[in-house]
Amino acid sequence: MQESIRKYAFNLFLVTLVLTAAGYGIFLFLLSESYFSLFPLVPFFLFATTLVVHIYLVRASQNDPRKFTSKYLGSMGLKLFIYILFIAIFLATDTEHAIPFLMSFLVCYAAFTLIEVIAILKYQKRVKL
Repeated sequence: MQESIRKYAFNLFLVTLVLTAAGYGIFLFLLSESYFSLFPLVPFFLFATTLVVHIYLVRASQNDPRKFTSKYLGSMGLKLFIYILFIAIFLATDTEHAIPFLMSFLVCYAAFTLIEVIAILKYQKRVKL
């Protein structure tokens, strides 16, 4: 289990670096007037929450497989609530960069969600929940 979590964390970190670098490139060359200084916070915040939820789900799947679905749904609900709070706090403090922030968040959210779903499905096939 530890090795699979370590591998997942490493792959997730690589995706975070790629998203951050791509975002910098897009903001530097295409949308320089839209850059906001807290941009790197978006992919790293999503990295941290996705990793914490993944670790929780892997551990939850080992304890009682029958409760996995409810724990999965609960963790996704909590994660979405945390994301909404993150978005609301950012938008309340920096309305000038609302559109670039929301677009950055949406792209990163889609990438991290895809990676998370694929990882959980692979893990479930391996453990056969």
